[in-house]
Amino acid sequence: MPIILANPSVLMDMASPENLSMYNNAGLSEYSIFGVAALVILLASRKMLKESDRWDQDISSVLEMGILPLMIAFIAIFAFNVMRFV
Repeated sequence: MPIILANPSVLMDMASPENLSMYNNAGLSEYSIFGVAALVILLASRKMLKESDRWDQDISSVLEMGILPLMIAFIAIFAFNVMRFV
């Protein structure tokens, strides 16, 4: 009954059949959809606030600080998914 170290915190018993068919996620978190949803919400907020009379430089700066990292993460998630299927 060989036991291997699959991850620093997980020991797996390879003799049991349920461990042999375990699905291995290739590195993306299943919660990456929350980042994409946050990006869509921030982009929609920026679009709506630009048309209102409350738009100023401070609001623009705050939204850009949130949008830029989420945009980079979205591009990385998209590129990873494309490369996974190619």
